[in-house]
Amino acid sequence: MDELSKNIIKAQKGDKVAFGTIYELFYERIYRYCYFNTRKRELALDICQETFVRAWQGLPKFAMYKGGSLQAFLFRIARNLIIDNHRKKKEVSIEGYQNLESHDDNEEDIDKKDDERKLKAAISELKEKDRQIIVLKYFEDLSGAEIAKILKMREGALRVRTHRIVQNLKIKITKV
Repeated sequence: MDELSKNIIKAQKGDKVAFGTIYELFYERIYRYCYFNTRKRELALDICQETFVRAWQGLPKFAMYKGGSLQAFLFRIARNLIIDNHRKKKEVSIEGYQNLESHDDNEEDIDKKDDERKLKAAISELKEKDRQIIVLKYFEDLSGAEIAKILKMREGALRVRTHRIVQNLKIKITKV
């Protein structure tokens, strides 16, 4: 049994230190996902925090041995909170998305930044669910199985949809 599984079992029994370890392991990814979808630092922090509060509350019912992935569990909670927020505010924008990692400015980055700008523009034109697929797969590096669970889709349908989205993005990027 790996270390994460041990911490999940301990946290399910109420061990706050084990849950703290889980929190530290997933916080940055969940925050980045929340920020990407809200574009507001404070709102992203609030949603991220609420994600972990709900995860703590729902962890006793979480069944990792029935095919459940803790990562998918956390992303699904975050996604649902983001959707609830969007319904309240009707604000959907990914304009200005930037990777939260720092980048050094040098000559090689000029082309990369231009490509990133084109990609951001193309992604911003996608439907909500298509945008979520791209973010979860390529920015958060989740597996197809995890994304399918988060978005409540069949894996085969997800693969086909992802392929179509990527093809459409390639077309849009070359036009920009």
